[in-house]
Amino acid sequence: MHNLKLLIVEGNTNEENINFDAAGCIPQSENFKLHLRKLEPNCEIDIVSPGDDHSISKIISSLKKYNGIVLTGSTLRVNDNSTEIKKHIQFAKKCFESEKKIFAACWGLQITVTAAGGKCRVSPNGPHIGIAQNIELTGEGKKHNLYESKKQKFSTPAFNHDEVEIPPKNSILLASDKINKFMALQFNVDKSEIWGLQYHPEIPYDYMVKLIKHRSKGLIEKKIFKNINEVNLHIKLIEKEKIELADNVRTLELKNWLNHIRKGI
Repeated sequence: MHNLKLLIVEGNTNEENINFDAAGCIPQSENFKLHLRKLEPNCEIDIVSPGDDHSISKIISSLKKYNGIVLTGSTLRVNDNSTEIKKHIQFAKKCFESEKKIFAACWGLQITVTAAGGKCRVSPNGPHIGIAQNIELTGEGKKHNLYESKKQKFSTPAFNHDEVEIPPKNSILLASDKINKFMALQFNVDKSEIWGLQYHPEIPYDYMVKLIKHRSKGLIEKKIFKNINEVNLHIKLIEKEKIELADNVRTLELKNWLNHIRKGI
């Protein structure tokens, strides 16, 4: 059987990944790599960081060799207009030109939407902190390959302050929740097909709990939580959800995307 060749686009800077390490968490790209290898043991994986990687031109020239491209989450804010953001948007556009199947998680969704002509904003309904509850599939979502064998309503790991405001013109809305309308989209750019999620099927709840504990002071200062007691109650909620969410259910969207790639080979 042909081994899949996959490219993971790391969303965070090297400096931010040091902060993740301090929280006891591996980088987003390494976490994706771990989960992809569990689902597709023989796949070949490369990782690139458009904001930091000086060899980006070599990756751009070889994009055609990959069967699929994954864009990870990030603590960067897509509307900051920083040099790093501009590099990520330009790289996403290069990915579109490569005529690939693209899986974009959380910030990855926001960067691909922006690169495709859509618009993002700070979520007026507040953030997801470690969990998104009661995500509901739309009529199109129920029929979509992304959600094969998925329940119509589910909760899952999520951590985002921003959201999609205006999706690209040809987008199909696949899932929503009370905080973010555009929790999952499919859209095409040229011959590239993007499956984008505003949540993290690749991140276990334990990882989210570590991040919340590490960021608790900042979350209180930003008035997302009133005090440490509220933080701890929220962590207990997540730990309860963890018991009910099996890994093979959490990662189903990623498995379905890999199957989708296989069918196209």
